[in-house]
Amino acid sequence: MEIDKETKEKLDKYLDTMTWYHSEKLWPQGFFSTVGRIEDNMKKLNQNIESAISSSTKLTNALNKITLAGVIVAGVGILVAICNLSFEIYKFIATK
Repeated sequence: MEIDKETKEKLDKYLDTMTWYHSEKLWPQGFFSTVGRIEDNMKKLNQNIESAISSSTKLTNALNKITLAGVIVAGVGILVAICNLSFEIYKFIATK
């Protein structure tokens, strides 16, 4: 198979262009910059997780305090109900 002169010139120009392109492109730097971006994203993710843990801890403490307040209020309510029942029983017994 013979290649004519014009095709050979086009092929040579193409090969020269591709050689220049690949010699100018820094493949390891592209790889390392990708790894660096992944590392930065992982650091940001770690910071987000740490802030989420902190927020979750604060929320848990707040909910525990609210629950304790609810238990105290319910306990006082039960104590008032028991006192009221005792008073009614006392009134019933005292009238006989």
